[in-house]
Amino acid sequence: MSIVTLRSRILEADDIGKKLVHVPEWDVDVEIRTMTAGKRSEMMKAATDDDGNIDVAQLWPMIIIATAYDPETNEALFTSADIDALKEKSAAAVEMLGGEAMAMSGMGGDPVDEAGKAS
Repeated sequence: MSIVTLRSRILEADDIGKKLVHVPEWDVDVEIRTMTAGKRSEMMKAATDDDGNIDVAQLWPMIIIATAYDPETNEALFTSADIDALKEKSAAAVEMLGGEAMAMSGMGGDPVDEAGKAS
């Protein structure tokens, strides 16, 4: 296979995974999608301060913002304006969705451990 063909196959591949997740605390189904490399980098940068410390309180909501979609409309469920509101939601629900998103995106289950790998 030529490099041009291989490159085209990679760049044209539909590689964003999707999974319907039921959130019992909210009694809703949410579609979780894998993060793109760009979204993951932006998220990790936004959650890291100048000293390299991760703001975990920001990170969990940011993971959900980057990966949660309405399964009926295919629209993103949340925006960065929802970070504070998501911080006030059930920790179990937020962590379950965030953990699912991280696993689907090839990240481990602990956002602090993953942050150290982001650079």
